Amino acid sequence: MADDSHSTQRPPVNVYTAMLVLSFIAIAVGCIVLALDLARYGFDIQPPAGMRPS
Repeated sequence: MADDSHSTQRPPVNVYTAMLVLSFIAIAVGCIVLALDLARYGFDIQPPAGMRPS
């Protein structure tokens, strides 16, 4: 008799998983575009004067 108690099946990819992946890709692309746009106009992101890193 075969013991199937240790075999696990991955759940099928559903629409919610696809939307999660799509939203992650959209946010990542948005961050890259924002960084490129900031670099294009020469913005230098620095902490305000008087703030010390902790």
